[in-house]
Amino acid sequence: MKITDEIKISDNGFVFNSRTGDSFSLNPSGLQLLRDLEAGKDFDVIKTEMLERYDIDDLSLEKDFYEFFALLKHHQILTQEDPLNFQ
Repeated sequence: MKITDEIKISDNGFVFNSRTGDSFSLNPSGLQLLRDLEAGKDFDVIKTEMLERYDIDDLSLEKDFYEFFALLKHHQILTQEDPLNFQ
């Protein structure tokens, strides 16, 4: 998974797309998830780490992950299709 070259991410979770002019603010868990995707971690690793870090159940985590992933794709933040073939 690669973040497009136009995307800039600050340490406090501000995301800016210089191509579209869109900007977003992520909460700490969203920022960590984006960094994990950028680092190439697969879903199983991310899921395990998130379940250890946060008080959330498996199904809620998966739902939130896919919704967040869909937003990243919609806003053209990621350059590649997801490894789970999420449409």
